[in-house]
Amino acid sequence: MATEPTSLVNSTCLDLLLNEIVPLAIRTTEEQSKPINQALDDKTSQLSLEQPLAGGVEIFDSEFLNSEDVNYKIEQYGFSIGLRMAEILIYNNSNNEILKNLELLNIMKFVCRDVWKLVYGKQMDNLRTNHRGTFVLIDNSFKNFNRLDSPIDFNDTINKSKPYLWIPAGIIRGVLKSFSVESLVTPEITKFPSVSFNIQTNMS
Repeated sequence: MATEPTSLVNSTCLDLLLNEIVPLAIRTTEEQSKPINQALDDKTSQLSLEQPLAGGVEIFDSEFLNSEDVNYKIEQYGFSIGLRMAEILIYNNSNNEILKNLELLNIMKFVCRDVWKLVYGKQMDNLRTNHRGTFVLIDNSFKNFNRLDSPIDFNDTINKSKPYLWIPAGIIRGVLKSFSVESLVTPEITKFPSVSFNIQTNMS
């Protein structure tokens, strides 16, 4: 008896997608900030060999790195991924014990275990709560930081790493939204490569 084929996402392709979201957000913010005349001039010279490649590391020297506009775009990409990811996970894990009792704490456990393992290949290392709608999720070795290292210095590495935290912050918010939980997710580098996500929800 034939079984239905399972579609799997290549982890390398997912990593490349997540890594490209940050440069994409910076480039689009730069383009949107230009006056119309300058934007048209840039388009006419885009075939020049002197123009930097779209994927070049020069993009991380942009004045818009860590700007509110860039962070918002990145978080929105993550939010969209989180919404769709939750639908698939919920469908494929209908017998998951966590999902049989949709208390807020169980939803957070679902994020820490199932969602994080799907995206980053491991579970969150710690989950803290004050039992009044506030949570802190901790990953002691954030996967996306493993290959980030600025040739300038350690502080520059941290500065250029910060935008990448808005992707998982958006994913978390998107997953919670799929459970009708409104949230504010604030990422933080605690001790590189350890990161935390402070979550304020509308539930208690």
